Amino acid sequence: MLDLAKYANKKLCVALSGGVDSVCLLHYLLGAREKHGFFLVAVHCEHGIRGAESLEDMAFVQALCKQQNVPLYLFQDDCVARAKREKSSVETAARAFRKECFAKLIAEEKAAFIVTAHHSDDEAETVLFRIARGAALSGAGGMKETDGNILRPFLDWKKEDIYAYAKANGLEYRVDRTNFEKDATRNKLRLEVFPSLENAVAGAKGNFARFAKLAREDDAFLYRLSEHLITTTEKGLCVAFCEEKPLFRRACLTVMKRLGLMRDYTAAHLESLYLLQRLEKHAKIVLPQGVESVKTKTGIVFYKRTKNTHIPEVETDVSYTETDYVGGMYAVNVSFTPFADDKEQVGVTLRLDGDTLPKDAVWRMRKEGDYFEKFGGGKKTIKKFFNEKEIPIEERAYLPLLASNATGEVYAVCGVEIAERVKVTEKTKKIVYLRLIKRETAR
Repeated sequence: MLDLAKYANKKLCVALSGGVDSVCLLHYLLGAREKHGFFLVAVHCEHGIRGAESLEDMAFVQALCKQQNVPLYLFQDDCVARAKREKSSVETAARAFRKECFAKLIAEEKAAFIVTAHHSDDEAETVLFRIARGAALSGAGGMKETDGNILRPFLDWKKEDIYAYAKANGLEYRVDRTNFEKDATRNKLRLEVFPSLENAVAGAKGNFARFAKLAREDDAFLYRLSEHLITTTEKGLCVAFCEEKPLFRRACLTVMKRLGLMRDYTAAHLESLYLLQRLEKHAKIVLPQGVESVKTKTGIVFYKRTKNTHIPEVETDVSYTETDYVGGMYAVNVSFTPFADDKEQVGVTLRLDGDTLPKDAVWRMRKEGDYFEKFGGGKKTIKKFFNEKEIPIEERAYLPLLASNATGEVYAVCGVEIAERVKVTEKTKKIVYLRLIKRETAR
């Protein structure tokens, strides 16, 4: 049972529909208010689904709150029209409407917590519904007594307990006839599926609720175990490699949520992240809401993509003329004597033999098919070379190269390394120094 003593001096807001569940909840909280010292208000969301009956529900709730001296917040909407507009079910539209009302009260600090009358029968229906839709352990865990700003003190109560409570306290309440219509999915579960299950297996509904509790406990334990996979790096939040999919998946979910990715991801995204561990280093997956993930030496790094709106236009395919090159994020200083300092330098200063540099050399960025013969030998694609040097993916498109457009051969990766064919030897007469700097510091 939820410990209400924890909410002393907090403003609790009862979600009051006028039905038996919420009326019992209001009565229960009124009895606990003085003992535990919390403040009590109520909210009613009139969804317009049942026309005059919905208005009668609202009038009933208003009268009840006035009688009990409980402040009431009222919201109204036409959820039938909303469902048509949003191309959803009326049930979905009404649920979204309620969530918006609750969020508004919390945001405006009119309540610290919303208290709902969900009970164990609701829990059983939720679990069966989610399992039927393919939920994993987290989804099968159903609802929680405390979930952010939502409190559910009746989650251990059965529906029959609520009816007994109403009878014992002489409580009047409204009956929603739509609860007995079989069009809504949850109504079908409650009216058709669970009665059949109870006939086949006595106590099935209670067993589903108990299963949900056990699933929540197991899920919470796995999340705690997964925390050891998460570290903070300069590039972002890193999830260490792990073959145990339940732990790896939960670590990824934790990191994604810390970066603000709370929804819009799918099971396919999580599977792709797991498989990313087996791909080459610097392989990347773009996730929803601006979150990206990239494979590194130690794990999968997650970070929020930032748009660099200050990168100047890139001047590319510029013939090499032994003068400075300015292109995009970076610039390259060219000199025939060593630079006096390296304060503004990115990476290392390169030295190359100016006489061996082919005449077709141009300043440009990477292109498909480029290759590089490393200093000391070893021919590689430019992509593989970048991976070996661990050059961040977001910088590769802006890193200036000295290369051939005709063959795709790269002679120098500025700030990183020169190719074998332009290396300085004892026979070199003209040494060219290349220094990579940020564009805003270019001279």
